Amino acid sequence: MELIAGGSWRHVFRAPLRSVLAARWYSQYPKLDDIAAEDIAAVRRFREKFTRDAIPHKNFTTTFHRSGGAGGQNVNKVSTKVYMRFTLAEQSWIPAYVQQRMRDIDSSRINSRGEYLVVSEKTRTQRQNIEDCLDKLWQHIDRASTLPRGPSAETTQRVEKLRKAEKARNMETKKRHSQRKAGRRRG
Repeated sequence: MELIAGGSWRHVFRAPLRSVLAARWYSQYPKLDDIAAEDIAAVRRFREKFTRDAIPHKNFTTTFHRSGGAGGQNVNKVSTKVYMRFTLAEQSWIPAYVQQRMRDIDSSRINSRGEYLVVSEKTRTQRQNIEDCLDKLWQHIDRASTLPRGPSAETTQRVEKLRKAEKARNMETKKRHSQRKAGRRRG
């Protein structure tokens, strides 16, 4: 609703949020052809040797805060919530392509100083929350390092078959329309 001259209100049509989100969602998935060959090679080498245990978490800044939620009086005494942060640009063990994908996919996890932030308050112990942060980080890196796949041979054949059928159908429709108009001229 929008206030217009004279003090009355009128409804203003706005584009649905879904279309805006859909455009953003599609832009997050690059095609394999758009990625440089050296980036593809670097990501494949990285994925071959990358495991959860290979994350050098000792270099990360870890802080503990009081956790919310259930836990009774223990919640007010013990700081079990874990904030694990690191500067993404300084991590030489993550390929540049994966770093860029992490920025694109998880932009809300990066603060103004360029630090990537992972938070966990899932359990009541610091150690388990640190492990949960590492699990989350591993999942984020794994998702960002996944290369896009092209269509399979069956999909390509099916699309080509549908394209040919559509072209034949359009030609038949045009021919019928042309004959109908020609019949009007003769008659």
